[in-house]
Amino acid sequence: MEQDIYQKIEAYLGGEMTPGEQREFELAMSQDLELQKEVRLSNEINHHLNEKSWLYSEEAKDDKTKQELEEYIKSEEAILLKSKISEVGDRFKKRKHQRRRFFYTGGAIAAIFILGFFVTNLFFDQKSNAALYNEYYTDMDLPSLVKRGSQNKLLQDGIVAFKAKEYKEAITAFQKYMDTSKDENPLIHAYIGFSHLETNQIEKSLNSFDTLLRSDSIDRSRGLWYKALAYLKDNRIEASKKVLSKIIGDSLNYNYKKAKELLDDFD
Repeated sequence: MEQDIYQKIEAYLGGEMTPGEQREFELAMSQDLELQKEVRLSNEINHHLNEKSWLYSEEAKDDKTKQELEEYIKSEEAILLKSKISEVGDRFKKRKHQRRRFFYTGGAIAAIFILGFFVTNLFFDQKSNAALYNEYYTDMDLPSLVKRGSQNKLLQDGIVAFKAKEYKEAITAFQKYMDTSKDENPLIHAYIGFSHLETNQIEKSLNSFDTLLRSDSIDRSRGLWYKALAYLKDNRIEASKKVLSKIIGDSLNYNYKKAKELLDDFD
């Protein structure tokens, strides 16, 4: 195909043709299969070079996914990949000979498949990890903090806020309770940890679970399970696997069997 054909393709895809030119070009496409392929490939290249096509896809509607995708777009890996695609795309548009067209078309498609593979796997991993987290975490598994005769309002307020998913209020109530009460129940840190986790304060969440682990509570091994879930929610799978391996190292650890099941699910 001659150079002016590629210019027409760009004008068509960019909406720069007059209505008459557009009808004429679409008629030419209907009669030329090779031209149809060229238009389709150019459209794919333009799509994958456009950051907005990533950020406003169906999969990227939730804030966390969109944020992670934006961070990837700005990373050196993505910039290099997009540069390669752009380079191949420019060469593809300028080619004149059939032999060169075949080579560059293959290169452009390969680059697009690489990019598509990354994006597809990013979304797939996020969805599957989120599903695993929802499968293995329920607040019903958290230990009860209410003891017979316990009427402390701050403790009650913290529990009520936590159950209502008002996590910031829950953290405030629990921390005030610990500051004013002589009752040093380490399991409160489980509730504080998950409150931080649900508000995306991952490191604070992990610190709370570590506090439970360092305690002398007979339930301290719960901290390992909770840390594994925190890493899972944060998509840090290798870190989650490492903690799960610690759990299955002792059959007396909390959720020993579930830890084995979750490790199997990762594989």
